[in-house]
Amino acid sequence: MAMLTVGAILKEPLETTLRFVSWYLDAGADQIVLCFDDPLDPAIEILRDHPKVRCIRCTRSFWINLGCRPRTRFTRRQNRAMQYVYDGLTEGWFLNVDGDELAYVQRRNLRNLLAAQPDEVRSVTLRPAEAIQCPQTPHLQFRLAMSDEACGRVYGDLAPFMVKRRGLSGHTIGKTATRAGLVGFQMRQHFMQGPDGERVLDQVLGHGEGAYVLHFFDQGYDIWRSKLNWRLSSRGFRENFKDHLRACLNGPDTEDRLREIYNRLHVFDEDRMGLLELLQSRLEVRLNMSGLVEDYFPGRLVRAA
Repeated sequence: MAMLTVGAILKEPLETTLRFVSWYLDAGADQIVLCFDDPLDPAIEILRDHPKVRCIRCTRSFWINLGCRPRTRFTRRQNRAMQYVYDGLTEGWFLNVDGDELAYVQRRNLRNLLAAQPDEVRSVTLRPAEAIQCPQTPHLQFRLAMSDEACGRVYGDLAPFMVKRRGLSGHTIGKTATRAGLVGFQMRQHFMQGPDGERVLDQVLGHGEGAYVLHFFDQGYDIWRSKLNWRLSSRGFRENFKDHLRACLNGPDTEDRLREIYNRLHVFDEDRMGLLELLQSRLEVRLNMSGLVEDYFPGRLVRAA
C-alpha cells in the first residue's frame, strides 16, 4: 500500500497539536512532518522521539536556507516549508494541511482511500466542513458550503458577507493530498500548481463521497475578538464585511454588536441546525476527540493542564 505522509506548519496550543497527531496516526499516516513556527514549542519534547513523527524547528537558519526569513509573510513561508517536505519524498501521497484541519472520510480510512485511487490520479482534494458551536448537542457539528439562497435563509441580513465563501468563514477549496514525485510543480495552500499555472485538482471529494477536511476555524469569541484588528488589516475577511465591522467598532455598544455578529455566524441553536440539515449543509461527527488523544498520548493533556 502506498505510503501516506502528512505535513503541516503550525503554532498551536498543545491540545490542538496532540489532537492533530493522534488523528492522523489513527487515519493510517506512515509519517507526520511538523514544522514548528515556534522553535521552542513544548510539543516538540513530547513528539520528537515518536517513530512516525518528524519535528522540524523553524529557526532563522531554516528559513534562510529556504530562501526567506522569519518575518516573511506566513503563506509564503508555509508554501516554502511544505515544498521542502514534499521534495524530500520519493513515494506515496503527501497531504498538506493546517494544524486545525483533520481529514475525515466516513466509513473509510484516509490511507485506504488514497491507495484505491487509479494511477492517473495525481491529487485528491477534500472539501471543507467548518466547525460551529451548538450548545444543545454533545456531538461535533460542522457546516458545509451552501448556495446563495441557502445563505440568505441561514444568515439573514449577514448573508452578503457570507455568500462569497458559500456560507463559510474560512476557505472553500479544501485541502489536497498529492502523489510524490511531481517535478517542477509548486506547493500552494490548497493544491499543487503546475509550471503553466495549472491547478492540480484531479479528484475533488465532498458531501457526495462523505469525505471532508474538518476545519476548526472557530476557537471561541475571545480569540475571534483578539484577532479582529489583524483580520481587518489582512485578507481574513471580505471587504464588505470589514466595512461592517469597522462601523461597529466606531459606533455605540461596540462589544454587544460584535458578540451578536459572532454568535450569528458561529453559534447555532437547534432550529438553525435543523435548517442546515434541511439545506443539506450540516455534518455531525460522533467522535471522542479527547479520548483519541488519550489513546496515543496517555496523561499528556492532564499533565499539561
